[in-house]
Amino acid sequence: MWDSRVWEGEVSSVGAFSITIKFSGKLQEYVWHLSSIYAPNDRREREKVWWEVGAARGLFNGPWVVCGDFNTVRYPSEKKNCNRFTRSMLDFSEFINDKGLADIHLMGGRFTWKKGVDHNIAARLDRFLVSEEWDEGFRNINQSILHRVTSDHSPLLLQSGNWEPVKSYFKFENWWLLTEGFNERIKVWWETFSCEGRPDYILALKLKALKGKLKEWSKLTQGNLNIQRLNLLGQLAELEETQELRMLNEEEKIKKATLLIEFEENVRKEEIAWRQRSRALWLKEGDRNTKFFHRTANSHKRYNNIDKLLVNGETVENLAEIKREIVAFYQHLYTETEEWRP
Repeated sequence: MWDSRVWEGEVSSVGAFSITIKFSGKLQEYVWHLSSIYAPNDRREREKVWWEVGAARGLFNGPWVVCGDFNTVRYPSEKKNCNRFTRSMLDFSEFINDKGLADIHLMGGRFTWKKGVDHNIAARLDRFLVSEEWDEGFRNINQSILHRVTSDHSPLLLQSGNWEPVKSYFKFENWWLLTEGFNERIKVWWETFSCEGRPDYILALKLKALKGKLKEWSKLTQGNLNIQRLNLLGQLAELEETQELRMLNEEEKIKKATLLIEFEENVRKEEIAWRQRSRALWLKEGDRNTKFFHRTANSHKRYNNIDKLLVNGETVENLAEIKREIVAFYQHLYTETEEWRP
């Protein structure tokens, strides 16, 4: 069931435990796949589900959403009166990690299935899982529990959308410290700033001026990893084309080796940058975990928004009103009550 005014759906594959649909957008050029699952209660039978869904995924690329009743949980906290990990939980987590899926935070409650008058039996058996391509395609993704009517299971709602773009604030990149001549450049800039006034005022003005210099510098080749990477790949592509026509001379061989070393350094800096964004400080650098850092940073980005705000006992959901209330709150908070005296 889907809105045929927006999507054109086509059955991609049908298995014993799943159905996969290919959706093509009618209003915009966007193609994605949805695999809906109903897993059996038996753990050994459930192993067939993981193989079946994995085989379905091998038939296509691009954004992918997996949803349904998995009849198992990932963690003891997702099941009432459960305090230990089971083999079934480990199998489920292994499937999610192996397929590169993101397990989105559930809003509106802990459990999706409840049984008994007092709901003394409850677990999170139902969920949405999204692929990395889906995760990168939308700025905000969340799933929430809807009201249950007759079934033991609560309906789930997956919301994804390119929310209103937010102006990015300035961030100091740790990898800048590895750039040749960076410390000297900072020193020269700092000494050229001329300010008068109280020491704290001078410091604030110099930091603001330094921020402006760094923002300008970050848009140049030396301060922008993306520009560096594209430049390096472009030069390597030219040498590859030359090598197809003739043998590279000694100078060109040295240049190619140098470019490869620079590209390796670029990758290392990129890993540092994504590690900084992910805030996964427990993981060491140098382990080629850029993809992990990227996904972790995206997960932080998913929750870095305010959908609702409680103001004077009333819930505000309009984005413009939320902004207005936040600005008013902090303007009041930081209003000076008396003049400063030296």
